[in-house]
This record gives sequence, C-alpha cells and structure tokens, in this order.
Amino acid sequence: MAAAPIKSAPPVSPAEMQAMVARAGLTLNPGQMADLVLAWRQLAGLITLIPRDRPMADDLAYAFRLPVRTGKAQPERKPVRPRR
Repeated sequence: MAAAPIKSAPPVSPAEMQAMVARAGLTLNPGQMADLVLAWRQLAGLITLIPRDRPMADDLAYAFRLPVRTGKAQPERKPVRPRR
C-alpha cells in the first residue's frame, strides 16, 4: 500500500515563526530568527523529497519483531570474578 505523496506546505513567514518561538518560551535575536526560518524552509523541502511509494513492510523499523518469550526460565549465570 503506497502512501499518498505529501504536498509541500507553504513557507513559514518570519511572523509565524516568531509566534511559534514565543509560544515555546524562547527569545531569539533577529539573526537567529532568520537562520531558523531558513532552516525550516530547507527541511520542509527535504521532507518532500523522501520517497513514499514503498510498502510499509520495507521499513526495517516496521518489520522488526521482538523474539517471542517462551515460559522457560533463563539459567542463572555465575558472576565472573576478576583475575588478580
């Protein structure tokens, strides 16, 4: 099952970024704010380039399964004493 392609979001304006930063409780100077807006726009562009036409089973994180635990108790290991 292929996921629908992601539409690119409209670029964030400096005023919108200022509102998000203020809501997070941060205070940034104008240079830091400009860097953050630029980084946001670049990341949004990179996210749209991620291929989404592969099935979920191809994703290793999705396909990984933990081993099933049997009812058996694990044998106790003796502590290793350091050599002198």
